[in-house]
Amino acid sequence: MEKQERILVIEDEEVLRETIQWMLEEEGWIVETATNGREALRLVERSRPSLVILDISLPLVSGDSVAVEVQRRYNGSIPILVITADGRAETKARRVGAFDYLSKPFDLDALIAAVQQGLSRAS
Repeated sequence: MEKQERILVIEDEEVLRETIQWMLEEEGWIVETATNGREALRLVERSRPSLVILDISLPLVSGDSVAVEVQRRYNGSIPILVITADGRAETKARRVGAFDYLSKPFDLDALIAAVQQGLSRAS
């Protein structure tokens, strides 16, 4: 069963980004990826994602700035899942209006569960 939701994964670490993409595509979601904040903003301008998975520590444009722009452009209607290796994940997630966060390294089953939770909140 093909899901129509489009998930934007913004992660600068190549192996992790590709792993997340593969896992989400295996679940049937449409996945776009960005390696930095600038690329993410271009993708967000082009089309509306159903959910954003956001690494807070990004090159070129910060994850905080990306989150603010996503929320502004879509009136806070896009669920954001923060992923970060930073010890202050919960605080950072709250600051950018994310519905949840995962601290790296995280369990891939927890990622799938969080995405499902976020998408159910959006619909």
